[in-house]
Amino acid sequence: MIDPTIHITRWGATGPKIVLIHGGAQGNKYFGGDRHFVMQQRLGERGYQLVVPDRPGHGRSPYPGRPDDSEADGAWVAELLGDGAHLVGHSFGACVALAAAAMRPAAVRSLTMIEPAMPKLATNKPVVIRFGLKLMMATIFSASATSRARKFTRIVGIPPELQSLGGPEEAKKVGQALKELKLPSKTELTRWLEIVRKAEVPLLVVSGGWNPAFEALSDTAAQIGGGRRLVIRSPHHFPQSISGEFNDTLAATVDAIEARRSGVQTQSARLGGQSVLSADAPLRPVKTDT
Repeated sequence: MIDPTIHITRWGATGPKIVLIHGGAQGNKYFGGDRHFVMQQRLGERGYQLVVPDRPGHGRSPYPGRPDDSEADGAWVAELLGDGAHLVGHSFGACVALAAAAMRPAAVRSLTMIEPAMPKLATNKPVVIRFGLKLMMATIFSASATSRARKFTRIVGIPPELQSLGGPEEAKKVGQALKELKLPSKTELTRWLEIVRKAEVPLLVVSGGWNPAFEALSDTAAQIGGGRRLVIRSPHHFPQSISGEFNDTLAATVDAIEARRSGVQTQSARLGGQSVLSADAPLRPVKTDT
């Protein structure tokens, strides 16, 4: 049973169900799922049902008495899928979405991960090592929790308009939560991605091209999970908010999958929309030579 204290924003009343899982660290009551996916609200006006929870300790969901944990959050997200839904996860939310997909792959009609916060997945890559060292230095050597939060948001590329949400108290709580956040191990991530691959869950990994570490992590996740890659040029960590490209790609992918399930050509397909399933989609397979 899904925890009734988890706050859920819903956009759109009919159509295919899409569950959006946000990232970030606990502590900011102003920065829930609706703020992370503000551009995706438009999909609710295009014939899709968007389900946007605030993860425990984020936004309007109360503190759960534990740190951010992808597997613990993945358990209730897996229930939220119901009898089947399309699943999207951003940053740490990609870890949560992946954990949920591994728990109930048959309920995941497609999985989209945006700039997955999975630094332990590619510790053999120099760009990831350098990025990880920056984060570690910010975590360990910050003078205060507030300073830690501010350094972290700059390093990971949080847009300025989102950095300003909340006040000193929220920044302090986020800084404390960052030190306790539980990142999944390489073994866990690899196992979850292999489950997704074996279950033939359609996987798309999106990045913004602004940070070499997120590019390497996105490539690695897509390769292990048997997915495809899309770069939506962005100056920051939120490529889903930079233009309509993410929405159009997600809509076309959802439409193509739903059409296969029902055997009916959808509006997006009739209009020539591109999807993760299309042979001529503006996506690229992941290189196998690492």
